[in-house]
Amino acid sequence: MPSAAVLGPVVLPLLAAAVIATFGLAGLSLGRVVTAIGAWSSVAALLAVWVPVRSSVELILGPLGYGSSFDFRIDAVTFAFGLMIATPTALLLTLQPRTWQESTVSLLAMAAAVAAVEGGGVILTAIAGGTAATFALVLLDTEDARAPRPTWGLLLAGWLALSWVGVILQVVGGTAVYSAVPVSTVTAPLFVVLVAAALLVSCVFPWRTWPAHLWSRPSLRAAGVTIATLFPLGFYVLVRAYELGDGRYPHPLFNIGLAIVGVLTAFSAAARAQAVGTRREFLGEVVPFFGGFALMAIAVGTALGLVAGIVILATAAAVVTGLALLPDRAGLASLVTIAAAVGLPPGIAFGAHVIAVESTFEGGDLVGLIGIGAMAAWATLMAGGGRAIGLPGGRGHPAAETFPRVSLAIALVTLAAGPALAALQAGYANPLAGEVMSGSAGALGGGLTSVVTVSSVLPAVTLFAPLLVLAVLLYAVAGTSSIQTQSRPALLRLPAASVLAQVRVSLRGLTVPEQYRTILNMRELEAAATEGKPAMWLAALVALAFAVTRW
Repeated sequence: MPSAAVLGPVVLPLLAAAVIATFGLAGLSLGRVVTAIGAWSSVAALLAVWVPVRSSVELILGPLGYGSSFDFRIDAVTFAFGLMIATPTALLLTLQPRTWQESTVSLLAMAAAVAAVEGGGVILTAIAGGTAATFALVLLDTEDARAPRPTWGLLLAGWLALSWVGVILQVVGGTAVYSAVPVSTVTAPLFVVLVAAALLVSCVFPWRTWPAHLWSRPSLRAAGVTIATLFPLGFYVLVRAYELGDGRYPHPLFNIGLAIVGVLTAFSAAARAQAVGTRREFLGEVVPFFGGFALMAIAVGTALGLVAGIVILATAAAVVTGLALLPDRAGLASLVTIAAAVGLPPGIAFGAHVIAVESTFEGGDLVGLIGIGAMAAWATLMAGGGRAIGLPGGRGHPAAETFPRVSLAIALVTLAAGPALAALQAGYANPLAGEVMSGSAGALGGGLTSVVTVSSVLPAVTLFAPLLVLAVLLYAVAGTSSIQTQSRPALLRLPAASVLAQVRVSLRGLTVPEQYRTILNMRELEAAATEGKPAMWLAALVALAFAVTRW
C-alpha cells in the first residue's frame, strides 16, 4: 500500500467541498450527489488503506516547525475512530437536504476531524481538531444563528490545552509523535492538562453540556454532523494517551478519577433523561450517557475495558445517526430507537455495557464499586426509556430532514447486532487495544462467537441469538397498540439540578461595565468571524499556522 494513500480520507472530501463551493459561487447547486460522493469516498479510502494490510501506513510530508512534522498515519486507532466519524456523517450528508454552503462546511468539518485522528502527533491532532471545531461552529450558525449552540471559546479550549501539551512534549522530550514520546516525559502535571483537554473536547461532564443542548435546535441537520464529527475526538485523545504512556496512565489515580467522572456523567444524564417532558429531550441525554459509560470503560486501564469503550462509542455513533433522522412522533421507529438507545437485550449496546461493567469488576477494589454505580446509572436510563415511550414527541423538526425508515433500520441493526458482539470486538476493537496496549492485549480472546474475560465467558452467539428470536416473538404478540402518549411523573428528581440551574441563572445575570463590553463580547466576535466566507477564513487559518510554526 503506497504511503500517499493515507491522505485519501482527508483529501477526497476536501476536493468535493471545493467542487461544491465553486459551482455554488457560480449560482449552481449540485445537490446531495457530490456531497455524498465526497463523504463516502473518505469511508472507502479508510477501508481501502487499512483492510488489505491491517498494519500501520505512515506518510511524513515535511517539517511543521520546531522539530514537529506533518506526520499522517492510519493504524488500528485511526481506522476505528475514522469510521466512527466518517460513516455517520456520510449517511447524514447523503440523506438530508442542505444548501451548498452547509454541504461545503460539513465536508470541511468532516475532513478536519478525520485529519485529527490521522495526525501522527499531538500537535497535528490539536491543529486539525481546532479546525474541525471551528467549521462545526460555522455550520451551526449557517443553519440557524439563533438556535442553541456551544460557544467558540468552549469548543477551542480543549484544543488549545492539547496544543500546550504537544509543545511541552516537543520541547522536553524532543518529539510529540504518539509512538515516539519518551515515557518519562509524560509526567503527572502534564497528564492533568491532557485529561482536561480531552474532557473539554467532548464535554463529558456530570452536567448538561452541548452534546445534549444541540438536540433542542429547530433543525437537527447541523446538530447531527457536529456531534458525529466532534464528540469522539476527546475519547481519541484518551486512547492515544495509553500509547504515550506505553500502555498505561502515569498513575492509577488517573484511571480511578476518570472512571468516577464517567459514572457520574452517565448517572446524571440518566437521571435527567427520566425526568424530561418529551421524547426529544430524553433522546438528547442518550449521547452524554453513552459518553460517560465509554469514559468509565476506557479509564479502567485494561484491554477489556478499552475494547468495551470502543464498541460503546461505535454504537453511540450509530445512535446519533438514527436520532438525527428520527421524526418527533410516536410509532415503531421511536419505540425501537429508544429500545436500542437504552441498551435492551440482545442489542450491541447491551453486550458492550455488560463487558464494560465486567471490566470494572475484574479491576477489583474501588473500581468494582464504580461498576456498581454504572449498573445503577444503566438501570435508571432503562426506567427512563420505559417512561419516554409514552411521552409527547416534542418540538418537531422539518419532515424533509427526517427518514423514519432509515432510523428504524439503524435501530434494528443495533438491536440485532448483539450476537455479533464477539466478531465486532475481534475485528474492530481488539486491533486498537493491541496498538496502544501491546503488553496486555494478548489477554483478549474468544474468537468470533464468545467474549472471554479473565473471570468469565460471554457466549455472544448462543446467548443473544435466542434472545433476539424471543424479542421478535414478543413484538409480534404485543405490537404498539398499547402505547399511549401521555405525560407521566418523573421517577426521581435530583435536588442538585435545581441548585445548578439557580447558579447558572445568577452567572448569566452578571454584567460587564459599558466601557468594557466591546472588547469582552465574545458573541459579537464570533458573529464577525462567521460573517466572512469560509474560504477566506480557511486561508487565514493556514497562513496563521504557517506564521506560528515558522517564527
